[in-house]
Amino acid sequence: MIVMNTAQVNQDVLSRFSRLAGQHRLAHAYLLVGPRDSGKTQTALALAQLVNCESPEAKPCGQCPPCRKIASGNHPDVHILGSDDTQTIKIEEVRHLLGRVALMAFEAKQKVFILRNIETMTTDAANAFLKTLEEPAPNTLMVLTTSLPEANLDTIKSRCHIVKFFPSPVNRVAHVLAEEGLKDADARFLALYAEGCLGQARKLRDQEIFRQRRKILDEMLLNRYNDTFLKELVTDRQATAQALQLLLSFFRDVLLLKNGTPASELLNQDFLKEVEKFAGRSSEDLGQIVGQIVETKRQVDENLNVKMSLSLLREHLWVN
Repeated sequence: MIVMNTAQVNQDVLSRFSRLAGQHRLAHAYLLVGPRDSGKTQTALALAQLVNCESPEAKPCGQCPPCRKIASGNHPDVHILGSDDTQTIKIEEVRHLLGRVALMAFEAKQKVFILRNIETMTTDAANAFLKTLEEPAPNTLMVLTTSLPEANLDTIKSRCHIVKFFPSPVNRVAHVLAEEGLKDADARFLALYAEGCLGQARKLRDQEIFRQRRKILDEMLLNRYNDTFLKELVTDRQATAQALQLLLSFFRDVLLLKNGTPASELLNQDFLKEVEKFAGRSSEDLGQIVGQIVETKRQVDENLNVKMSLSLLREHLWVN
């Protein structure tokens, strides 16, 4: 069950849907395309509220019974398939969903089916789903989401209206985060690090990214003999990927400073001393460091053993 979080709804996209609904021009199927944590699922739920809201005024009102049921994940005619992880959507799940498509609505004006991360569909599941897109059931809205549009069947994409979720301006994201209590410098770091994706920035904040960043940079840049830390790191692939991404952000600052960017514009303001130190290294050395980080990140993504790569990275960092 997914509980709605209105703060993660993309209001620009929802306004577009609202205009289309007011003109009776909503399509039967939409594919929401955008980065992970960019609010696609929450916007899909807001769309489900929009088409079922009972308010005579602004929709969705968020207060009428259908809006409240959808927000709490308890509406009998709003169905969600798919998860945040890489678990595949199998043909049996799609067939079960299609069985619900054929049923009459219990109470909704319009049944809504939300299929999340459709790039995880098996080929059989995707092909089974195609028939419903080709022959839509009456009073039924299909909302699909993906962060990897190139990984989906062209036949599915061609039968949906594609709605793209673009990153927000960094300054806007930083302003929202500052209003939510972050220091200005931390808000700016998160806005840039999350590449303008407010949902991702909030997720990183809640995961204590600042504490993780300090530990990783302390261990990798200030502690040469960190065997215990590296051994612990390689046991958690997600933590390893995060560590490498944080190191890339640090060396982005190093390269920017080396090429004349003012220190005030760098991300890692609390590590300026270390940034300045590395900026004194040769371009060849820095290229080897960044190359090793990128190569290690590739190995993590391909589920390979990165113990040796991390050791090589440490040697590059501490070369005399």
